[in-house]
Amino acid sequence: RRFGVVAMASAGQKVYAPGVAVSEGNGGLPKISLKSPHGSEAEIYLFGACVTSWKVPNGKDLLFVRPDAVFNGQKPISGGIPHCFPQFGPGPMQQHGFARNVNWSITDSEVTEGDPTVTLELKDDSYSRSMWDFSFQALYKVVLHSTSLSTTLKIINTDDKPFSFTSALHTYFSASIAGVSVKGLKGSKTLNKDPDPKNPLEGKEERGRGDLSRICGLCLPWRTE
Repeated sequence: RRFGVVAMASAGQKVYAPGVAVSEGNGGLPKISLKSPHGSEAEIYLFGACVTSWKVPNGKDLLFVRPDAVFNGQKPISGGIPHCFPQFGPGPMQQHGFARNVNWSITDSEVTEGDPTVTLELKDDSYSRSMWDFSFQALYKVVLHSTSLSTTLKIINTDDKPFSFTSALHTYFSASIAGVSVKGLKGSKTLNKDPDPKNPLEGKEERGRGDLSRICGLCLPWRTE
Protein backbone atom coordinates (compact mmCIF):
# COMPACT_ATOMS: atom_id res chain seq x y z
CA ARG A 1 0.00 0.00 0.00
CA ARG A 2 2.67 2.43 -1.07
CA PHE A 3 2.03 5.24 -3.54
CA GLY A 4 4.91 7.42 -4.63
CA VAL A 5 5.27 9.98 -7.40
CA VAL A 6 6.91 13.23 -8.37
CA ALA A 7 5.82 13.41 -12.00
CA MET A 8 5.35 16.15 -14.57
CA ALA A 9 1.78 16.78 -15.70
CA SER A 10 0.91 17.98 -19.20
CA ALA A 11 0.57 21.55 -17.93
CA GLY A 12 4.18 21.45 -16.76
CA GLN A 13 3.28 21.22 -13.08
CA LYS A 14 4.46 18.48 -10.76
CA VAL A 15 2.04 15.94 -9.35
CA TYR A 16 2.68 14.61 -5.88
CA ALA A 17 1.44 11.67 -3.86
CA PRO A 18 -1.98 11.96 -2.16
CA GLY A 19 -1.75 14.06 0.98
CA VAL A 20 1.23 16.02 -0.38
CA ALA A 21 0.71 19.44 -1.99
CA VAL A 22 2.82 22.49 -2.81
CA SER A 23 1.44 26.02 -2.65
CA GLU A 24 2.53 29.60 -2.00
CA GLY A 25 3.26 30.28 1.64
CA ASN A 26 4.21 33.36 3.62
CA GLY A 27 6.22 35.89 1.66
CA GLY A 28 5.45 33.99 -1.54
CA LEU A 29 7.83 31.18 -0.57
CA PRO A 30 6.95 27.63 -1.77
CA LYS A 31 5.35 25.58 1.00
CA ILE A 32 4.69 21.83 1.21
CA SER A 33 1.52 20.69 2.97
CA LEU A 34 1.19 17.18 4.36
CA LYS A 35 -2.27 15.95 5.35
CA SER A 36 -3.00 12.61 6.98
CA PRO A 37 -6.40 10.91 6.64
CA HIS A 38 -6.29 10.70 10.46
CA GLY A 39 -6.49 14.50 10.75
CA SER A 40 -2.86 15.47 11.41
CA GLU A 41 -1.17 18.13 9.26
CA ALA A 42 2.31 19.54 8.68
CA GLU A 43 3.85 22.39 6.68
CA ILE A 44 7.39 22.56 5.31
CA TYR A 45 9.05 25.45 3.51
CA LEU A 46 11.50 24.64 0.72
CA PHE A 47 13.58 27.56 1.96
CA GLY A 48 15.73 25.92 4.60
CA ALA A 49 13.63 22.72 4.43
CA CYS A 50 12.04 24.11 7.57
CA VAL A 51 9.03 22.36 9.11
CA THR A 52 6.99 25.30 10.44
CA SER A 53 3.82 23.55 11.58
CA TRP A 54 2.78 20.14 12.91
CA LYS A 55 -0.82 19.82 14.01
CA VAL A 56 -2.18 16.70 15.70
CA PRO A 57 -5.79 15.56 15.01
CA ASN A 58 -7.26 17.83 17.70
CA GLY A 59 -5.89 20.85 15.80
CA LYS A 60 -3.16 21.78 18.28
CA ASP A 61 0.11 22.93 16.69
CA LEU A 62 3.04 21.42 18.58
CA LEU A 63 5.65 23.63 16.90
CA PHE A 64 6.41 27.30 17.58
CA VAL A 65 7.40 29.98 15.07
CA ARG A 66 8.58 33.29 16.47
CA PRO A 67 6.19 36.22 15.88
CA ASP A 68 9.06 38.19 14.35
CA ALA A 69 10.09 35.38 11.96
CA VAL A 70 10.90 36.66 8.48
CA PHE A 71 9.73 34.85 5.33
CA ASN A 72 11.72 36.70 2.69
CA GLY A 73 14.21 34.09 1.49
CA GLN A 74 17.06 36.22 2.82
CA LYS A 75 17.46 34.98 6.39
CA PRO A 76 16.59 31.70 8.17
CA ILE A 77 13.03 31.12 9.35
CA SER A 78 13.03 31.53 13.14
CA GLY A 79 11.05 28.62 14.47
CA GLY A 80 9.69 25.20 13.61
CA ILE A 81 12.47 22.72 12.89
CA PRO A 82 15.35 24.59 11.24
CA HIS A 83 18.52 22.81 10.08
CA CYS A 84 22.00 23.25 11.50
CA PHE A 85 24.44 21.92 8.89
CA PRO A 86 27.36 21.52 8.34
CA GLN A 87 28.06 23.45 11.53
CA PHE A 88 26.16 23.64 14.81
CA GLY A 89 26.51 26.97 16.56
CA PRO A 90 29.38 29.42 15.93
CA GLY A 91 32.51 28.49 14.02
CA PRO A 92 34.49 29.24 10.87
CA MET A 93 31.33 29.83 8.82
CA GLN A 94 28.04 31.59 9.53
CA GLN A 95 26.03 30.63 12.62
CA HIS A 96 24.57 27.09 12.28
CA GLY A 97 25.92 26.70 8.73
CA PHE A 98 24.12 27.34 5.45
CA ALA A 99 21.46 24.61 5.08
CA ARG A 100 18.77 26.66 6.84
CA ASN A 101 19.01 29.65 4.50
CA VAL A 102 19.05 28.07 1.04
CA ASN A 103 16.38 26.47 -1.11
CA TRP A 104 16.00 22.70 -1.06
CA SER A 105 14.25 20.65 -3.78
CA ILE A 106 11.67 17.85 -3.66
CA THR A 107 13.01 14.51 -4.87
CA ASP A 108 10.24 12.13 -3.81
CA SER A 109 6.77 11.95 -2.31
CA GLU A 110 4.86 8.86 -1.29
CA VAL A 111 2.12 7.46 0.92
CA THR A 112 2.77 4.35 3.01
CA GLU A 113 -0.01 2.92 5.16
CA GLY A 114 -1.81 6.24 4.81
CA ASP A 115 1.18 8.32 5.98
CA PRO A 116 2.18 11.09 3.53
CA THR A 117 5.94 11.41 3.09
CA VAL A 118 8.20 13.87 1.31
CA THR A 119 11.96 13.78 0.74
CA LEU A 120 13.91 17.00 0.16
CA GLU A 121 17.40 17.32 -1.25
CA LEU A 122 20.27 19.77 -0.95
CA LYS A 123 23.51 19.60 -2.95
CA ASP A 124 26.66 21.67 -2.90
CA ASP A 125 26.92 24.74 -5.12
CA SER A 126 29.14 27.80 -5.41
CA TYR A 127 27.48 29.38 -2.36
CA SER A 128 28.04 26.39 -0.06
CA ARG A 129 31.56 25.83 -1.39
CA SER A 130 32.49 29.43 -0.58
CA MET A 131 32.12 28.42 3.09
CA TRP A 132 32.63 24.65 3.04
CA ASP A 133 34.55 23.33 0.04
CA PHE A 134 33.10 19.83 -0.24
CA SER A 135 30.72 17.97 -2.53
CA PHE A 136 27.77 16.44 -0.69
CA GLN A 137 24.15 15.37 -0.92
CA ALA A 138 21.74 15.96 1.97
CA LEU A 139 18.43 14.07 2.00
CA TYR A 140 15.74 15.11 4.46
CA LYS A 141 12.75 12.80 4.86
CA VAL A 142 9.60 13.94 6.67
CA VAL A 143 6.84 11.44 7.47
CA LEU A 144 3.49 12.52 8.91
CA HIS A 145 1.87 9.83 11.04
CA SER A 146 -1.50 9.97 12.77
CA THR A 147 -0.08 11.24 16.07
CA SER A 148 3.63 11.72 15.41
CA LEU A 149 6.08 13.30 12.97
CA SER A 150 9.29 11.58 11.83
CA THR A 151 12.27 13.48 10.42
CA THR A 152 15.46 11.88 9.09
CA LEU A 153 18.51 13.76 7.79
CA LYS A 154 21.00 11.75 5.74
CA ILE A 155 24.32 13.23 4.60
CA ILE A 156 26.19 11.55 1.73
CA ASN A 157 29.81 12.38 0.92
CA THR A 158 29.99 12.69 -2.89
CA ASP A 159 33.46 14.18 -2.80
CA ASP A 160 36.78 12.42 -3.40
CA LYS A 161 38.05 13.44 0.06
CA PRO A 162 36.67 12.88 3.57
CA PHE A 163 34.94 15.59 5.56
CA SER A 164 33.56 16.06 9.06
CA PHE A 165 30.56 18.09 10.14
CA THR A 166 28.25 18.91 13.03
CA SER A 167 24.49 18.97 12.68
CA ALA A 168 21.19 19.35 14.50
CA LEU A 169 17.47 19.69 13.90
CA HIS A 170 16.93 22.74 16.11
CA THR A 171 13.29 22.15 17.09
CA TYR A 172 11.10 24.89 18.57
CA PHE A 173 8.29 23.29 20.59
CA SER A 174 5.16 25.21 21.50
CA ALA A 175 4.85 25.10 25.30
CA SER A 176 3.70 27.14 28.27
CA ILE A 177 6.73 28.30 30.22
CA ALA A 178 4.90 28.24 33.56
CA GLY A 179 6.06 25.38 35.73
CA VAL A 180 8.44 23.91 33.13
CA SER A 181 11.87 22.70 34.28
CA VAL A 182 14.84 20.87 32.80
CA LYS A 183 16.68 18.11 34.69
CA GLY A 184 19.86 16.08 34.28
CA LEU A 185 22.23 18.84 33.15
CA LYS A 186 24.43 19.16 36.25
CA GLY A 187 28.09 19.47 35.28
CA SER A 188 27.34 20.28 31.64
CA LYS A 189 29.26 23.03 29.89
CA THR A 190 27.17 26.12 29.21
CA LEU A 191 27.53 29.19 27.01
CA ASN A 192 25.52 32.13 28.31
CA LYS A 193 24.56 34.38 25.39
CA ASP A 194 22.38 36.81 27.35
CA PRO A 195 25.05 39.50 28.00
CA ASP A 196 26.52 39.41 24.48
CA PRO A 197 25.38 36.85 21.85
CA LYS A 198 28.64 37.26 19.95
CA ASN A 199 30.81 36.64 23.00
CA PRO A 200 29.08 34.02 25.16
CA LEU A 201 30.28 33.45 28.70
CA GLU A 202 31.47 29.91 29.35
CA GLY A 203 30.38 28.24 32.56
CA LYS A 204 29.09 25.04 34.13
CA GLU A 205 25.57 24.04 35.11
CA GLU A 206 25.65 23.67 38.89
CA ARG A 207 22.11 22.78 39.87
CA GLY A 208 21.27 20.31 37.12
CA ARG A 209 17.78 21.71 36.77
CA GLY A 210 16.08 25.04 36.28
CA ASP A 211 13.04 26.80 34.93
CA LEU A 212 12.82 27.02 31.15
CA SER A 213 13.23 30.79 31.05
CA ARG A 214 16.67 30.44 32.66
CA ILE A 215 17.79 27.45 30.60
CA CYS A 216 16.78 29.16 27.33
CA GLY A 217 19.34 31.84 28.08
CA LEU A 218 22.04 29.19 27.80
CA CYS A 219 23.39 27.19 24.92
CA LEU A 220 24.21 23.60 25.90
CA PRO A 221 26.61 22.37 23.18
CA TRP A 222 26.43 18.90 21.65
CA ARG A 223 28.09 17.42 18.63
CA THR A 224 27.15 14.97 15.88
CA GLU A 225 29.98 13.00 14.30
